[in-house]
Amino acid sequence: MKASMSLISCSLVLLAFPVASRAHDNMAIDPMGATQLRLGYMPVQLPFLKDKDKKPYRIVCEPSYRSKPKYAVISLGNGPKSKTLIALDEPEQGEYKIYIDANQNGDLTDDGDGSWRGKTERGGRTMYGVLKVLLNASYGSKTSERKSFPLGVAFYRFVGQDYLLCYRLAASTGFVNIDGKRHKAVLLENDADGLYKKPAASQEDLRKSRPVWLLIDQKGDGKLIDSSPIDIRSPFKIGDNVYEARVNDEGTWLSIRPTSKPILIEPKKPVERPALLAAGTAAPDFRAEKWGGGTLKLSDYKGQAVILDFWATWCGPCQRSMPHIEKVHQAVKSQGVAVIALCVWDSKEAYQKWVPENQAKYTFQFAFDPNGRGTESIASKLFKVSGIPTTYIIDKEGKVVDAIVGFGGEGDRRIEESLKKLGINIH
Repeated sequence: MKASMSLISCSLVLLAFPVASRAHDNMAIDPMGATQLRLGYMPVQLPFLKDKDKKPYRIVCEPSYRSKPKYAVISLGNGPKSKTLIALDEPEQGEYKIYIDANQNGDLTDDGDGSWRGKTERGGRTMYGVLKVLLNASYGSKTSERKSFPLGVAFYRFVGQDYLLCYRLAASTGFVNIDGKRHKAVLLENDADGLYKKPAASQEDLRKSRPVWLLIDQKGDGKLIDSSPIDIRSPFKIGDNVYEARVNDEGTWLSIRPTSKPILIEPKKPVERPALLAAGTAAPDFRAEKWGGGTLKLSDYKGQAVILDFWATWCGPCQRSMPHIEKVHQAVKSQGVAVIALCVWDSKEAYQKWVPENQAKYTFQFAFDPNGRGTESIASKLFKVSGIPTTYIIDKEGKVVDAIVGFGGEGDRRIEESLKKLGINIH
């Protein structure tokens, strides 16, 4: 096979602003808004087109592949321009390529060079991606378009699978009125199809789609990250009252009203969390990968008080707490107090990218637990951590003083109060 032809290198631009709405719309689409909420995602499988020997009719120009291409289609919206074609070139030797017809002109040679921009080994499997792009979403009917705008979508691929994986990056943000009060709100769909209107009248209807999550700032403090997602496909409870949501296909209009309709989705019962290590317990020793090289052991810090902070690159509250931990570190490091920021439940790739980008802001020691979310995780197995950020204060003898869960903002002085128990002064 010939080498791949020279392509026009044209990086897909990632926007970071909401799409303008009509005057009566109360929500606006942020093409990459879901990435800021860090709620996780539900992978969607895009199967390859069945007729492998036939080129999709919409394609008019292709690169020189090094293997027989695999084709897939992603649909965003329900309008005439909702479908985007994708071609995968996966030779036995050499790097895989992904060609996305982002401008929907049928030419797979003018939307970039086909690079996945990422390849990792996970659990004995090779993964390409994650590749984040903007694609066109079209709304209306099959023959008439009412509205269109870009939506962010992420793609990744495990070698050997007969499908491509993707998930949504966009979110709809705005305000809703509930019982006469105005609340900040965010909508997220999880089918990666750009459609938010998926009402369900039965359990069978629920099985046809994935949750459409609504986050509401019920406390009025502007914080959505701590809200529990509500699935608006069926009526739901807020407090003692039952409501239903009405939303348009594209998620730019949302209304919440009281209803007497039955609730199809019962809220999940809180999971009982294991008790954290009690005060006076000997903190378990562990070995982790020390940033800068070598191995970090908790026992190496005996004779010092330790602030042991469990965090992850995907955890927003963890990162919001770090400036505060740095401030504490600066105030107490001369008094024999060390800070260990141990990255847990995370990928090494994400950790190795995050630390260099942020290290200039922090003077404490970073480390990484290579066990990820496995059963040998330092956080879960040894320290009974079930949510992060969780911060342990450990005395000079290696015994637990306090365990602190979450971060309440700059007014949160639980770390300082714990250190005072050890006679450490906070100025």
